[in-house]
Amino acid sequence: MTSPSLKKKFHFFNNTSKTAPAKDSTLQSVLASTQKKNSPSIRRRTIVHHTDCRRNTIWSDNVDEELVANLSSRELNRQEVLYEIIKTEHEYVRDLRLIEEHFINPIKQAEEKYRKHIVPENLNKVFNSISYFLFIHEVISNCLNERQEAQFPLVRSISDILLAYVWVFRAYAPYLIHYEDALRELDECIRKKDKLGRLVRKQQKLPYCRNMPLTTYLLKPFQRLLKYPLLITNLLKGTDKEGFDYENTVSLKTKLDEVLSDVEEQKHTHDNMERLRELETRIHGLGHFRLATGDRQLLRESPACQKSITLKKQPSLRKSLTVMSSPTTNPKRHSVRNLYTLECNDIVLLAERTGVTKEGQAKYKLVSRPPSPIDDEPILVHRPEDSGVYYE
Repeated sequence: MTSPSLKKKFHFFNNTSKTAPAKDSTLQSVLASTQKKNSPSIRRRTIVHHTDCRRNTIWSDNVDEELVANLSSRELNRQEVLYEIIKTEHEYVRDLRLIEEHFINPIKQAEEKYRKHIVPENLNKVFNSISYFLFIHEVISNCLNERQEAQFPLVRSISDILLAYVWVFRAYAPYLIHYEDALRELDECIRKKDKLGRLVRKQQKLPYCRNMPLTTYLLKPFQRLLKYPLLITNLLKGTDKEGFDYENTVSLKTKLDEVLSDVEEQKHTHDNMERLRELETRIHGLGHFRLATGDRQLLRESPACQKSITLKKQPSLRKSLTVMSSPTTNPKRHSVRNLYTLECNDIVLLAERTGVTKEGQAKYKLVSRPPSPIDDEPILVHRPEDSGVYYE
């Protein structure tokens, strides 16, 4: 899908031939009367740009009571959802701007002052994502606000705007990938009270931050990403199948689900590779073989004989059972109770647990022979029976 230009102008729908569902024919006159009552200056004060976000939190608080009374329940719910989408998008941009102005920019200024980088790698990538989100969501929010003002008080459609920018959500993949590590880095900086930690603690005390830490604000994109599917689903439920915006809303939901599924898959793939790389560092005897390659997925690390019914009934039997590796060359016995299988989707390795890391993760020594390191050879499933390992 080709990304539309951020400077693209949207054509607003001002048609009056089609109207929202109404309880009776008086809606037309009520709507006309309401539009006359609300001048552009009044609209700007009553839509989403109010300073106190605790006021006017729902659409029906901002329009004539007679108009609300003459709407069908379905259209009333639809207008409330449309208002919530526009309002929360505005609030999201506000929070992103706060991060940019009160954290990212001061940190950049500090780096220029110290002439060195003080932001850890993952946190820096999250900051870059935040800056991009602010740029693009300001555009989206402005388009939504203009549409709301142009069609006030009954907004007929916004799905075409969101559909034009749904590709943006693919950019959330890097943010999700680095988010958890970024939080760990930030917590460590604050705990150590280094230059970055001291600066963040200072900025968090500003009145603009509303007594919330930076970690809370960094959670905002994740929360917003989770909320979009719910908002669009509710919008679709409130849109009449014969209505003007129904087809666009269906397309929006389909495309949004597709994009978010792709983002989730990217996150899953990254996490899987990280688990494989981390497991590699805990296995002695792999040689040139690398676990973290291609489409390999780590399924589990588990005791080799945990499923044996005999051993479950007689746990003490594990102490007397041993496995001998390489029986013809340098034979060595391994206690069954220390043997583990490291299972992937395309390979199973047998290893002996030899200890734990500082983080409490198991350390292993390979018992089965390492697979061939040649990339163009077919990968075989290596199990104890085909690796020179046998039970006594």
